[in-house]
Amino acid sequence: LLHHMYNKAIEWGVIPRNSDNPAAGTRKFPEKSRDRFMNGAEIKRFFEALYNEPNDRFRNYVLLSLFLGQRRNNILSIRWSDVDLDNGLVYFSETKNGEPLQLPLSTHAHALLTQMQQTQSSEWLFPSATSASGHYEEPKKAWQQLLERANIENLRMHDLRRTLGSYQAIAGSSLHIIGRSLGHKSMAATEVYARLSTDPVRESVQR
Repeated sequence: LLHHMYNKAIEWGVIPRNSDNPAAGTRKFPEKSRDRFMNGAEIKRFFEALYNEPNDRFRNYVLLSLFLGQRRNNILSIRWSDVDLDNGLVYFSETKNGEPLQLPLSTHAHALLTQMQQTQSSEWLFPSATSASGHYEEPKKAWQQLLERANIENLRMHDLRRTLGSYQAIAGSSLHIIGRSLGHKSMAATEVYARLSTDPVRESVQR
């Protein structure tokens, strides 16, 4: 964090450009990548709780997050101008890796967006009259209530993205395809999914 702060300060001219970064060369603590995703029993309870959700906007937001597998801010800030239902595409002009992403819509995602479009009243897919951005912000309380009804613990919104990627891996999709669908810039970001499916391991041991 300190290394990044000093680099930004130099970039913004707060510190002279010939200054040394005092955090340069500091070894980072090793981080373990999170590999939480919903198993089959959890998904069943999750969908049962979700389809009984009275808040249509929140339900649609969660469903689209799972169907598209994109990061929270990308989903929340989708405009209808980014959606091409005729060709089954959604376009993200800004992503975490700095590159735009054109994503094909699955049948479920297309059906959901078609239904939502019939009642659209804003440029945003998820408008909000109270937020400064004009669109829906992170619904933390509604998310926790959903997990309680589904009897699921230790699940974050970002884990929906990981759940999609995990089941793509379980279904036999290549890491390249998973990376493309999740908008990963490097294969290293996708490699976590290679170890999530135990089915090939089980089959090998059984044989």
